[in-house]
Amino acid sequence: MSEIEKILAKKTLTKEDETYLENYEPSDNQNALYSFFTPIWLCEVMYDLAKMNGFDPKKGKVLEPAAGTGNFLKVLDQAKNCTAFELDPINFEIAKKRVPEIKHFYNDYFETALLNPPRYTQVLKSKTNPTWLSDYPFDLVIGNPPYGKYKNLYSGFFKTLKIKQLEQFFMYQSLRLLKPGGLMVFITGSSFMRNETTYIPEKKRIGTIAEFVDAYRMPKVFKNTAVPTDILIFRKK
Repeated sequence: MSEIEKILAKKTLTKEDETYLENYEPSDNQNALYSFFTPIWLCEVMYDLAKMNGFDPKKGKVLEPAAGTGNFLKVLDQAKNCTAFELDPINFEIAKKRVPEIKHFYNDYFETALLNPPRYTQVLKSKTNPTWLSDYPFDLVIGNPPYGKYKNLYSGFFKTLKIKQLEQFFMYQSLRLLKPGGLMVFITGSSFMRNETTYIPEKKRIGTIAEFVDAYRMPKVFKNTAVPTDILIFRKK
């Protein structure tokens, strides 16, 4: 039994267990979607930015579309008011262990939130209700979406959008699930904001449903990549 399996099998976590899970990252190449695990101090900073921009931590409903091992969930004041997705089964079990109070947590693709359950064979067409998630619409979407080319089990359902990058799919669809005035606080590659001539269609698409609030250029914070990153804040129109 591996160290992570031993910890997950425990009924109660020690402080050492919590620290181990907080800093856990896969040691092999199972991280196929180019996701990078966000240190908890950065999750706290991003959550504070959400509150500074009007998010109510006591009443607001939160969506975390790529929860990883649960660092963003861990910093929430009311994790029970959060809906989350995580595709990797080990990360999912770690996050559940760390934040057991979360009620709506799905070990599945984020795309399934936008498809007709239970078989997920058709995109939900309603503009007023684009998802089956019970807490829709949300007050805050927060997280670190996965990076890379947008091609997976469900990407074919969204090919008319012509979105090339996975993180941009997460940005646009997450904004759609916010209520008017709701906030999206994401960390993503700096190329999206830095290059004026790239991602023009994606920026225009986001601009139709959200207003830019603020951005912060980050120092190197992810040990397994040299890609520069930004914290981006948008508000749903």
